[in-house]
Parts: sequence; C-alpha cells; structure tokens
Amino acid sequence: MSRSAFTLIEVLVSVAILAVVATGLFQISLNGKNNFEFLYEKAKFDRKSSIALMHNNPKYHHKEKEFYEFLRDGYDIKDDEIRQYLKKEKVSYSQEEYTTFSPLGEYDGDLTQNQNPLAQSVTLIFNKIVVSNKNQSTYAYKIEIK
Repeated sequence: MSRSAFTLIEVLVSVAILAVVATGLFQISLNGKNNFEFLYEKAKFDRKSSIALMHNNPKYHHKEKEFYEFLRDGYDIKDDEIRQYLKKEKVSYSQEEYTTFSPLGEYDGDLTQNQNPLAQSVTLIFNKIVVSNKNQSTYAYKIEIK
C-alpha cells in the first residue's frame, strides 16, 4: 500500500529549516531597525553640532557651556520644553595656533632683498568644537589659514 504523506523526519527537517530562515530574517530586521535608529539620532545630533559650528565665537574658546547658554543671546527661546532639552547638551571650544609652518622656505619675519618674498610664514588656527550630552558626543574642526 502506497501513501503520499510526509514522514516525521521530513516534517522535523522542514520545521528546522523554517526556524533557521525565520531567525535570520528576524536578525536582519532587527539590525535594520537598529541602524535606522542610530542614523536618525546621529543626524539629529549633527544638526545641533552644525549650529555650534556656524556660531563659532571666540568668547567661548576654552570654555564648556550648556547649549541653551550658547544660543540664548542670539535666539529668543520661550518654550520651557525646548529650553530644558537644550540645557542637557554641552558645547565646548578649543583653539590651537601653529605659526612655524613655512611652505617655501625659512622666514624670520624680516624680508630683505635677498630673500624670496613668497617664503612667508603661514599661521594655521585649529578650532575644535565639541557638542556632547550624557550619551554621545560629536566634534568638528574648523581650520583657518592666515
């Protein structure tokens, strides 16, 4: 007598294969969701950092300020919820200046007729701007050449 039913082994193998495939699909979905959340938070945080970069002010150099203190002079922020949100973020600036760089030779500050007039000292100013909260931080460099 011939039956067209599945054996117990065939059913168990197919269930095992489906479980492995389902686990893989779940992991891919979870990774995609985590990546999306990470990129969304990073984009929000980078927008805040760009505000600090645009409003670079020498009076803030070598100081750490709350983001709200940093913005309150330029903006009228009346909403308490936004104010509390901005108080959780910190902005700090640091500045370093290098003047020993000379691209076309030595320069001692005095141009005589025998020296190359193009051999002048170049000043590089590095501004590092850091925006941070208790969970994350980001930074940007602004380089000036004088």
